[in-house]
Order: sequence, then structure tokens, then C-alpha cells
Amino acid sequence: PIILGLDTCQTYRDTVKPEDRMLGPAGIFNTGTNLLFELMKANCNIVEAKTSTTHREPKRNGMRFQPSWGKHNPPNYRNQHVAKFWGDGINQTAFFPVVMIKDFYSWAGSQCRHSYTSWWDHDAQHCPNLVNANDRPNRAAVRYGKHTQQYTSLLDLWNKYYQEWEEQTFPHLTTRYEDLLFHGEEVTRTACDC
Repeated sequence: PIILGLDTCQTYRDTVKPEDRMLGPAGIFNTGTNLLFELMKANCNIVEAKTSTTHREPKRNGMRFQPSWGKHNPPNYRNQHVAKFWGDGINQTAFFPVVMIKDFYSWAGSQCRHSYTSWWDHDAQHCPNLVNANDRPNRAAVRYGKHTQQYTSLLDLWNKYYQEWEEQTFPHLTTRYEDLLFHGEEVTRTACDC
């Protein structure tokens, strides 16, 4: 499997006390974030999380359903936004995101089935319908938190979202949905060990 960011694990361990550590999924819609959470919840354990005095949740094993800035929000929301659910009272810099990515073509097909808070001109018969009748890209938009971000196309949305993650300097891992499917145990164990 391909797991980017393993070199940031030591920085995370050096800067966040064990009892304050939290891990969980991040990534745009339809990339396997829920699957990753279930695997981490069942297989990871930060023993010291039970004694945390800085957060009330997650006390059981340190695994969170989402970053406190929102699971699908881009990383620039970190320390700028508090998610509506499970966001209050969490030190956002103590959370270690494991970012899921899915190849664009498969992801676009998944978006056709469930677009969440994104929209672009398409219909069930012509999806993902990347270009309009004039062979111009169909513009796309996504509602993140309380703001709507415009993109020149669905591909532009995907590219800019992951480019922003690639440019981040705070500790995080990035792995592919396909690696989670075919190497789930190894990917999960690696994320847990980080």
C-alpha cells in the first residue's frame, strides 16, 4: 500500500502528549472515511486516551469519527471552524487525520450516486457529465461548513481539495481507498501505530 506522511508520525508523537492524542479519518465525500473509522475504532487503541483531561470524547480508545473542524472540510478549516457534531471542546492540533483519497474516475462515479453537499450540472443518464453541450467544463460547487466554494469543474474540485492536503505541514497520513480495500489490515495497523 501507499501511505504518505509516515515521516510526520514522530513529530506528532513528540508534540502531543499520549493522553491527548486522537486519530480519525478525513477526506472528501465518497472516499471511504466511514470504513476507515470503523476499522480504526475496532482495531486501534490509545490506552492513555481514557485518562485525558483535555477532551471528553473519545475516551474509549482515542479514535474520532472526524476532525473537530469537519471530516469533509478542507484542511484550511483546521483551527478556523468547529464542526456541528463532535467539534466543541476539542484541541484541533491534537487530532491526527488519516486522509482518504480515491482515484478521480471512481470517485466521480460515486459522486453521481450520492453528491452530499456538492453540485454540478448533471443528470442520472449523463453522469458525471464533466462537460456541457458546448464542450466546456461544468462548474462545480461544494458547501463546506457555512461557506460554499466554487470550482471550474468536478476535476478542479478533486484536484484543489487534495492539493491543499498535500501542501499541509501539520502531521497527517494520506492513503488510497483502494489500499484500504486490498490491504486494510496493514493500512489500519500503520495508522494506529502512528
